[in-house]
Amino acid sequence: MTEKILVSSRRRFLTRAVPAGALVCLGCRGLLAWPGQESKASENPGMTTEELFRFFYGMFVPVLQLMAKDMGRENLIKALTKASAENGALGMAAMAKDLPKRDIKAFAGLVAGMMGAPPNNKAFTYEVVESSDTVYELKFTQCLPAKIWKELNAADLGYALECSPSGAMAKAFNPRMKGLGVKNILKGDAYCVERFELV
Repeated sequence: MTEKILVSSRRRFLTRAVPAGALVCLGCRGLLAWPGQESKASENPGMTTEELFRFFYGMFVPVLQLMAKDMGRENLIKALTKASAENGALGMAAMAKDLPKRDIKAFAGLVAGMMGAPPNNKAFTYEVVESSDTVYELKFTQCLPAKIWKELNAADLGYALECSPSGAMAKAFNPRMKGLGVKNILKGDAYCVERFELV
């Protein structure tokens, strides 16, 4: 039974939590935690949120480190940045396809739904700094994925994979929208600031 829960939790983590980082840096974090699609298993996977993230990154990051050694870190970062932007844009387009509006308020609602769903609700501490018809800005003071990426000496890889796609995802949500990573923990800042503007 425990093994079944762990497999289910790993799959859910891979398809929902990791990409969250990508949307709003969320770790910054990707494939998102879709609101309304959570099961009881994701709320209690038999692991704490930190254990879940550490389990995933503990298996995944060493593979990236070996790839960086083989192909060159700069080449890997370039490839991860490109692939993450493309994947994030596709995921966002699919998520937003049935929304009646694609304005900042709809985007903010999508983010709030993701951030309120497990495991994101226990992995990030953030506040909405500004919310208007043209701007949505968040400040993340704690980010569990960023903490783990840094501990594994892979902040640059984490940024490329999870934080850099937020601009591409914002544009996929609405071509008139820009995503700006004003500050980022994985770039050495004390906290992350993600700003989205409708122009």
